Parts: sequence; structure tokens; C-alpha cells
Amino acid sequence: MPFIDILIFAAIALFLIFRLKSILGNRDGFEQKRPEQSAFDSTAQIENDNVPKKIVPLQAKKASSRIANGQGLDAVREADTSFKDDEFMQGAAGAFSMVLQAFADGDLSTLRRLLAFELYEEFAQSIHNRDKEGDQLTITVHAINDVQLTDGSVKDFIASVTVKFISEQSRTVQNNAGVTIEDESEEQAVITDVWVFERDTQLDDPNWKLVETQNEVDS
Repeated sequence: MPFIDILIFAAIALFLIFRLKSILGNRDGFEQKRPEQSAFDSTAQIENDNVPKKIVPLQAKKASSRIANGQGLDAVREADTSFKDDEFMQGAAGAFSMVLQAFADGDLSTLRRLLAFELYEEFAQSIHNRDKEGDQLTITVHAINDVQLTDGSVKDFIASVTVKFISEQSRTVQNNAGVTIEDESEEQAVITDVWVFERDTQLDDPNWKLVETQNEVDS
């Protein structure tokens, strides 16, 4: 190829490179970048009156208005603003049946979810002793006639609610030979159970734990 042609092609190449740089720019690390908008950018918060309302720490504000100590169900409602009597009683009735069924079945996994640690240990020990003897317990809840919230309190942000259940139950116990050693199936006893549930109102976990149980036979 003649030398003059090489010079012409070189000139064309240099021209194209120059044009590309003028159009695309040269990335050398010092270009001014477009500012990136952040949802938490303080400048954006000043310019947009709606933004601060979205990023106010509502959880912290809500926690500061909660009471740490108090007596009665009103104290519980103030400490836990999500507390609703009807919803709580409905959930407590469900937990009542689940706990009794899990205890009879020896379902430690369910009990672990529903019971506080110390009460769970007591239930687990009772189940262990029963299994050691080879006994099998059957509990049937025929009806829950009444559920009442009888008391409440708050201590160090721990809300406590006492619930009275009036139910009709029957129980049977069979030994390891399959012989029934206790049989209350023919007579449905009306039993009053008084259970206490607790929840730490400072935690996001909305679940209540059973911490205490008492019962007495009404008839």
C-alpha cells in the first residue's frame, strides 16, 4: 500500500477517535456524576414536606408513650395499643384447647411455642413421668362455655393478663397394657381454669406466652 494511503487512513482514524470522545466523553475518574436521590437524604427531606412523615421512627415514638408499670386491664391496653379484648379472648380460647391437646399428646414442640420456659419445663417433666410409666392421657374439651378477662397488670413493660375459662371436659388414662385406669368420659366435668398470659410490650413479637395455670372442678 502506498505511503500516502497509509497517512490518509491514519488521519481518518484520528478524526473518528476525536469525534467519539467529543460525543461520549472521556472517563478519567473526575467526571461530575449526577447526584443520586436517597430516601434518607436530608436535603430531600427539606425540599419535600411529605418525606419526613414517612421516615419518622414511629416504633420508638410509640414505645416512649407506653407505660412501664400499671395495674388492671386498662394498664395493659395502654402498654399494648394493639390489645383488643375480643381478639385476645378468641386467641386465648384457641390456645386453651391447643395446650390441653398438646399436653395429652405429649407434643412438646407445640407446648414450647405456647408456654413460657418455666411452665414448659413443668409440663415437659409431667409428660416425661407419664411416658416413663407408659400411661396414655386423653383429654376431650366438649365445650368452652365462657371466657373472661379477670385481671391485668404491667411490670417493667411485661404485660400480664389473667383469663378464666369455664369448659366441659372429660379425661381418660390408660396404662401401658391398654387398661383404662381413670375414666371420666361418661361424665363431662365442668372445670374452671384460671390461666395467666404474658407478653413483653417492648418486643415486636405479638405472641403471648402462658406462664401460669390453675383449675378447679365446679361440678
